[in-house]
Amino acid sequence: MSIHVRRALLIFTIAAGAGACDLLGLEEGRDDELERNRARWASLALTSYEYVVSRSCFCPPSSLGPVRVRVEGGVVTERSFVDIIDPDPGEPGEWFPSVAGLFDIIADAYERGAHDVEVTYDTETGVPLDVYIDYEENIADEELGLTVRSLPVPIS
Repeated sequence: MSIHVRRALLIFTIAAGAGACDLLGLEEGRDDELERNRARWASLALTSYEYVVSRSCFCPPSSLGPVRVRVEGGVVTERSFVDIIDPDPGEPGEWFPSVAGLFDIIADAYERGAHDVEVTYDTETGVPLDVYIDYEENIADEELGLTVRSLPVPIS
C-alpha cells in the first residue's frame, strides 16, 4: 500500500472517529454548556431580583434598551429604560426577559438550528452575559445580540 493511500486512510479514520464521538454525544457540546449554566443559575434560587440588559438588532430604538428588568417570584413585573435619550421611548416590550428567559432564547436558537450562537456566561452565577445569535447564514439583519449590563441583584 502506498504512503498516499495510508495517509488518506489515516485521515479518514481520524475524521470518522471525531464525527462518531460528536454524533454519540461523547464530546461536551453547547447544549451541555447551556444546561450546566442554567443549573448554576437555578442553584442560586434567586426568584426576586433586578438586572439590566440591552439588545442589539436591526430593530426600533425602543427595543434596544438598556432596560432594568424587575423579577418577582420568577415573573417579570416591571421593565424600565435606563439612560433614556429619546424623550418618548415607549414601553420596553417583552424583548427584555428574565434571566430564565435568556436561557430560553439560547435554547430556542439551538433547537431552531441557528447558524451561529455565541454565548459568554458568568462563571459564578451562570448568567448569560453576552449572547449573539445569527439565525440564518445568508440573511442579513436577522441577528440578535443581548448584553447583561449588570448582574442580577436580589430584591425583597
